[in-house]
Amino acid sequence: MEEREYHFEYAGIYGYVRKYVESLPDLTGKVVVDIPCGDGRSSLAFRKKGATVRPFDLFPEFMKIEGITAEFADLSERLPLEDGCADFLICEEGIEHIPDKVGMFREFNRVLKPGGELIITAPSISHARGRLSWFLFETDLWRRMPPSELDSMWVTSDELDRTYFGHLFLIGVHHLQTICTLTGFRTVERRRTRISGMSVFLGLLFYPLIALMSLVAVRSYKKKIGHVDAARRDEIFRDRVKLNLSPTTMFCRHLFWVLKKDKEISDVAEDIRQLARPI
Repeated sequence: MEEREYHFEYAGIYGYVRKYVESLPDLTGKVVVDIPCGDGRSSLAFRKKGATVRPFDLFPEFMKIEGITAEFADLSERLPLEDGCADFLICEEGIEHIPDKVGMFREFNRVLKPGGELIITAPSISHARGRLSWFLFETDLWRRMPPSELDSMWVTSDELDRTYFGHLFLIGVHHLQTICTLTGFRTVERRRTRISGMSVFLGLLFYPLIALMSLVAVRSYKKKIGHVDAARRDEIFRDRVKLNLSPTTMFCRHLFWVLKKDKEISDVAEDIRQLARPI
């Protein structure tokens, strides 16, 4: 069956994901875990590149692709996968639905091979419009109500006690970067997605203030992190200022990050001990 028969729109975040997958070399012999796989459109894109795709979802019955069977998995729990089984793991529009992101990313680390690639996408609350919306009403869009019990559960299943939460657990870029680092991932690329015109306007208008306050925060905080090697500390601070002021962060509506599994969880623990404040 040809993809055009599925009537997938080459729009939204999927268009950016498909473009990225199509740019990859032949993936024959590679294993791709797609979670949450949804209707299977990204699984199909990876299959077309020759990969062996293992799709999972809280509601595997949503899968629409002929010849691909999705399995049940809950991102809040241990994934039904063996250690080091995957070359790629894509979590497209999934992390914003899960409260325990540290546990989730540890599972991503566990199932990926050393050097394996993690692809994540999520709605951004770190672009300029999102920051102002959060200031006004703790919401990601000023025309939208903040999360409540009225709309925070998108899909439920009485029979299997499955609950698919909505955008209840959105996360900013700095928290996300920290979680990625503390679970063994190195950021390779933050790809551009759809640009918000209002974010461009607000970002340019307030850029001098944002830049100034970023530098003020760094200068002030240096005094509190005296137990860490100065070179390491300054490198981290520089990276965070760059992330804060990046046009991709300031203007794009969605996060689209490509990461590499850089360390095993056991190795990350030792690094954390070196950075932790002594008792």
